[in-house]
Amino acid sequence: MSKDKLSGNYKNYQGAHEETDSASSSQSELSNVLDEQWLSLSQDWQSQPYEKTDIQALLVQTKKRTLLAKSLLVIDVVATLGLIIALLVGLYQGDWGRATITYLAFGAITSVVFVYYEIKIRLRIWQHSCDSPDKAVANAIAGVESSIKYIKLIKLSCWLLFPAVNWYLYAMIGESEKSPWPPYLIINIIIVSLWLVSHWFHIKRTKELSQLSLI
Repeated sequence: MSKDKLSGNYKNYQGAHEETDSASSSQSELSNVLDEQWLSLSQDWQSQPYEKTDIQALLVQTKKRTLLAKSLLVIDVVATLGLIIALLVGLYQGDWGRATITYLAFGAITSVVFVYYEIKIRLRIWQHSCDSPDKAVANAIAGVESSIKYIKLIKLSCWLLFPAVNWYLYAMIGESEKSPWPPYLIINIIIVSLWLVSHWFHIKRTKELSQLSLI
């Protein structure tokens, strides 16, 4: 084999090797470009305001529920004071009837116990709550747990209220000549409706608590 032929073969081999290196270099550069684009897209996606918007919405929701809980507490306190005042007035006048006095006494005592546990449930949460975004999820979970306890308290009150109200209606209607069915139906429908609405909120808050626990 001639020297010129050998030289030509070497140049062809060298050229092919250079083309291979060039292709590998191009692939490497393309891979680096794709990696940089993917990193840029990932950073851009992470910087989107979705999470911040959700946290802000969670803070607003927690504030609204706290305000509602405080309003309900005020209403329950006022209602309890009303029952106590009515009982004292009935005892003072002395002509309200035994059934009425007994019912008012039961209602006042039950209401005082209810408000006591309500304050105990609410204060435990309100004392540790804050507006910090870092604790938004924890505060929301605590608020939902507090709401569930309050709902359970209402449902228990319905079970206690049901026999007491029916006994009072029976005692009062026995002294009257009017038909007992309209008052019975109205009062019992109100109590059952209150329990059903509370149960619906109980299910809703339980599902919400499960969702928040996954965050």
